[in-house]
Order: sequence, then structure tokens, then C-alpha cells
Amino acid sequence: MFIRSSVFVLVAISGVLGCRALGPNVAAAKGSTPSVEPAVTAEAALAEAARDLVGTWTCRGSVHGPGGASPSEVTLDVRPELDKAWLRSDFVVRSGEYPYKFTAYRTFDAASAQWGNVIVDNMGGYARSSSTDGMTWLGASSGPMGGMKIKDTERVVSPGMMQMRGEYALEGQDWRTGYDLVCEK
Repeated sequence: MFIRSSVFVLVAISGVLGCRALGPNVAAAKGSTPSVEPAVTAEAALAEAARDLVGTWTCRGSVHGPGGASPSEVTLDVRPELDKAWLRSDFVVRSGEYPYKFTAYRTFDAASAQWGNVIVDNMGGYARSSSTDGMTWLGASSGPMGGMKIKDTERVVSPGMMQMRGEYALEGQDWRTGYDLVCEK
């Protein structure tokens, strides 16, 4: 069942970008003195993401499996965990043809200015992905179908509304849709 490895819905984290210092050449070209912005800390990035994401989301759309797309309802519960060092997400397909569950842990690595995500699911699959902008996640998964590349795009479109789309690519194949959901809190 390709839903196993393809439905690695990751919680949307928007607006959390690593800050960069202006280089001296850029500042000189603008005729101003260089300014240095403070580095984004893991604590600050997680706190900002939590403001948009913590709570229970109800998602509707399609989850794809061996028989194609199935209209589905999904519950996504997001909360800080492990002394607020991680955001934990519990994803459960409540209706539709393809039963699926996973638990994900996401954190921000200030040294690399990247988000990291680890997922384990109810079918024995697991995945790791990363993001530099908090909206597009690239990684790899492993499960009963074997290994594959995964790509998740997540966007908070307004307070309490999020769009999520997941894709996967088996070795040597094109990207396919794993899920397409609109979520409300």
C-alpha cells in the first residue's frame, strides 16, 4: 500500500526563516554601515512555530492509496513536547479508504538554520526530512514499499487555515501525490 510511505504529512511551519547578516560588500554597495541581525535560536523558532500550529486541526481532502484518491478526514494534533525542544504531531486518518497514523517530532537546528523532522507510523515505516523555509520539506522514507524520496509542501494561508500536499517518488519514477488536504483549527 503506497499510502504507508507516502502520507508523511508534516505540520506546517510558516514564516520561520533563518536570519542572515548583511555582508560588508552588500552594505557598502548600499552606502550604509553593515548591520548584523541576531541568530535565530532553536527556542525562538519553535516558539514562533508553536503560535501558529499548536492545537487540534481537522483536515479534509484526499489521501491516495493503491486504489487512487480517497476522500478523507484527518485529525492533526500539534503540541510542544520534551521541555518544548520539539513539536510533536499526531496524525490520524479518521475516514476514507486508507487507515493511517503517525507521530512526528520536529525541531529547529540553529547551527545549520534548518528544520529537522522524524516520523514513525502505524505500518512500521519511518521518514526523515528537513526544510530551510519551514514550508517545503525534502527527505527520504522507508517502509514496506522500500525506500523513496518524499516532498511535503505546507502553508498556513491564514490564522487557523493550512494547506498541505505530499508527494513521493519511488526509485527511478516521477513524483506522485500521496495526500492533498486543507486543514482548519
